[in-house]
Amino acid sequence: MKYFLSVCLALIAFSKLPGLCDISAQKSGNHTISSSFDPASSSWHIAWPGRVSQYDLVLLSPPVDPMQGIPLGNGETGVLFWCEDSRLIAAVNKSDLWDDAAFGPFHNWSSKEEDYSTTLRHACRIIFDFKQPVFNALYVSGFKARLNIADGSMEMEASSPFGKVDVKAFVDHRTGIIFFDLHSDLKEDLPVDISVERYGSRTFSHWYSLINSDASVGLSGTEAHADAGGAYITQKLSSGIFAAGGRVIESKGVEVTSAREHSRCSSIKLSGREKNCRLAFTVTSPLNADPLKVAQETLNTVARKGIDSYAKSSSDEWRSIWERSFIDYGDDYLNALWHLSIFYANASQGGKYPGRFNNGIWSWDRDVQNWNFYFHWNQQELCWPLNAIGLHELADPYFDFRFRSLPIARKDAHDIFNADGAFISDVTERRGYNSGSENTNHTPVAEIALDFWKQYRYTGDRKFLEEKALPFILDAARYFGSLFQKENDGLYHAKQGTGYEGWIMLRDGLTELVYARKLFSTALEALKESGKTVPEASGWTDILNHLAPLPTVQAGQDAIAKNNGDFILQTGYNKGNIAPGDTIFAAGWGLQEKKWLTVYSPDKSPENSGLKLLDGIFPSVPSSPVYPSGLIGLKDIGTEEFKTCLNTTLLYGREVTGWDPVPIVMARLGMKKELETDLNNYPARWQIYCNGWGHWGSEGEVNKDAEMFFRTNNVSDAGNPGRGKFPLPMWPFRHMSMEAMSVMTTAMNESLLQSYDGVIRVFPAFPDNRAARFTLHATGGFVVSAEKHGTDIQWVSIKSISGGTCRIELPWPKALVRSENDKRIRVISGKIAEIKTRQGEKITLVPEGTDPKNRTIVEEYPVQNEKVRYHASGNARIGIPAMY
Repeated sequence: MKYFLSVCLALIAFSKLPGLCDISAQKSGNHTISSSFDPASSSWHIAWPGRVSQYDLVLLSPPVDPMQGIPLGNGETGVLFWCEDSRLIAAVNKSDLWDDAAFGPFHNWSSKEEDYSTTLRHACRIIFDFKQPVFNALYVSGFKARLNIADGSMEMEASSPFGKVDVKAFVDHRTGIIFFDLHSDLKEDLPVDISVERYGSRTFSHWYSLINSDASVGLSGTEAHADAGGAYITQKLSSGIFAAGGRVIESKGVEVTSAREHSRCSSIKLSGREKNCRLAFTVTSPLNADPLKVAQETLNTVARKGIDSYAKSSSDEWRSIWERSFIDYGDDYLNALWHLSIFYANASQGGKYPGRFNNGIWSWDRDVQNWNFYFHWNQQELCWPLNAIGLHELADPYFDFRFRSLPIARKDAHDIFNADGAFISDVTERRGYNSGSENTNHTPVAEIALDFWKQYRYTGDRKFLEEKALPFILDAARYFGSLFQKENDGLYHAKQGTGYEGWIMLRDGLTELVYARKLFSTALEALKESGKTVPEASGWTDILNHLAPLPTVQAGQDAIAKNNGDFILQTGYNKGNIAPGDTIFAAGWGLQEKKWLTVYSPDKSPENSGLKLLDGIFPSVPSSPVYPSGLIGLKDIGTEEFKTCLNTTLLYGREVTGWDPVPIVMARLGMKKELETDLNNYPARWQIYCNGWGHWGSEGEVNKDAEMFFRTNNVSDAGNPGRGKFPLPMWPFRHMSMEAMSVMTTAMNESLLQSYDGVIRVFPAFPDNRAARFTLHATGGFVVSAEKHGTDIQWVSIKSISGGTCRIELPWPKALVRSENDKRIRVISGKIAEIKTRQGEKITLVPEGTDPKNRTIVEEYPVQNEKVRYHASGNARIGIPAMY
């Protein structure tokens, strides 16, 4: 580390940091390229399905808890499987089952509104009861379950002294219909009961602090139904009535009966000693028409078409999704987590509404919805890795949701701030209403606008630009213009606000200055791209030309001290290492404190690792110039702002929660060694559950909710403030959070490929001495593949989706470029090369001295995973070992 930074510092005078971004050229030689990648077809010759099934989730003991469960989904409908004694439970959710509040604008922490706010309701539970404890560890003699990520299916086999059970399931990718293949061979002729039940409940959105003690809330509106061979429930919501249920589609030697058990449960009974049958279940959207009839007609269609046709089309769809990208990170455990995280994104996003950051669409305990609303910071993170892996459509529900909120956002900008444009709060509900308690964080609308622009830059979708992205960006810029005023120094200064979700009031807040610079320049670029003008544009240009600088301070001798010409870190995670300087970013001018405030300050107590967080300023504020704003990155190497980003990141060290984007910042700054260390430690810190699910943190504390059955929190009763605090069990409210998975995946993507400024950079933050290969997507409509062996980048292949000029930072002094379409070869050089491409053209780049025609295609045949993976730390695993 010291040597790495010393090299960087020695070369800053030349405005270049080879240790951060330059990659050594290969030795000359007309050698053969040996790879499984075929540039002519832009495909990897890695056998299917082993290419991804080598990363399947394998459980060798029953998942006896929802947080160990097997999740399936098509983005719209989600199913979570786990076992309890004699029962296999499938909790079913759907992204559009909304129960809206009777009121519009709301307050996140209002006691009067607790459990009466807009919320997403669960669909039902499907419970298979085999009547004997075939999943109980006391009796299991053999067990294996698998999440097949290649085709989005689940399979489970259990053996016991009572007999055998075999269940397979998948959620059809196109329709969301849930299919089961069931086979049981028990020694006693006991019926298998399959029940469809629904018990509504309170939301418990603030379970850790404030609850509504009225246990009847959420229970009304449920009715059970049965027909010949089918079991259903209907549920009345404010948005309509939905139905959920299923029936036996195929059976062999099985007697099938069905019945309404009571108002909240109906059942299907399978009789006959050995049971073989196939079932289908469906969930409708909330409807004004008869949802039960719609559900029954859907299942009649399934019976006519046959289940196999759905299985084939769903499997084909999953394969097409996986083939859009590819990563081999050179680390088996990180590879597995990356693939599982991408699977979970595909399975939980892409519906009518984005799956929430908490539990995705796999909420398991009735209608419990931890935090309940769309929290901007957390929710945006689920979109961060999607473009690079080519899954642009998975972000569409998020953009549709945000675009639909514009009328309310415009009204709030006018009513709250007397401003034009649109204001979006930290906390919103599905109709777009803002929480009235979070008006001092002004940046969400700018961050969302920049994501709209990012989506366009990857897809090139002109309709999306003109109809959604540009209107949103312009409204964000109009509102942001009201946050700045020109003062006597001739500069525009940010008025008072907070740093992201903090509460300390700041002037010239770092986040507001960062997003002003990025948002106004993006608005002007979007106008130019669309060929349109607006009268406000000249004002935005004036602000950009006279904007106050990003606030900085000297770190101080207790943080960074100069010694023999070097700046040495005196505290924090990187203590003893060299920094480029001692200037760091300030969070802003504290209006009450009357001084420049920093997010951390030196602290010698061991529990703070040498740094203490200033409570009241969001921990990710120092990262804002780099990510997610995209303002500063590798394009800025050698500038003072880039060095300040390095100083700040080195001093403050690794992320403090699972939603902190520090690993992505490290990638954007080319901090190879630091990122390698961070990712090596990442699973042990943020992968809490054995199915690969993560959590936002706090580190070491949140694990207690997952591990301590009798743990309680002291909470208040919203309906009886005089009651005082009382204990509430935490176990029923345990959950996963998806942010850490998105941060890790994005950091891995960015370490392999960056294109945030329109320049393609390959392996910009990947360790010099390791091998890796990938296919990822870049802005401008390019699909980039590359392979690296140790310090040498072997080749780069680029497929141009829409044509246009490809700009790439060459990883070698000179390169040969071969068009795979017309076989033309030419030499290019220079730091940034520009290559004109035609629509659909494929080009290959190799270092000078390598013949691009001299290539051997190597076939690979990876096998399906059969094992439990253990992280090197011993503190994380993927899968469950045999424990019987």
